[in-house]
Amino acid sequence: MLSLTVLLLNLATAHLPVITSLGGPVHGCAYLIVVVFALRHPRASLVTRLVALLPGIGGILVLRSLTPPRTGAPRPTTPR
Repeated sequence: MLSLTVLLLNLATAHLPVITSLGGPVHGCAYLIVVVFALRHPRASLVTRLVALLPGIGGILVLRSLTPPRTGAPRPTTPR
């Protein structure tokens, strides 16, 4: 998400070629890592694998769907 933000801010402001030439490959690599992670994860369903293909938000949605829900005792409260 950070690489996408940097690319969009660069596009909206200065459009510096240095940032584009560095940020583009970084963002593309991050996108491919998310897709490969979702395809190889043993608990990933077909929907999760398809969601990984969404640019921008797919990685966040994949992590959210593969993170187990929190279970356990509630936090202890401290007396005031």
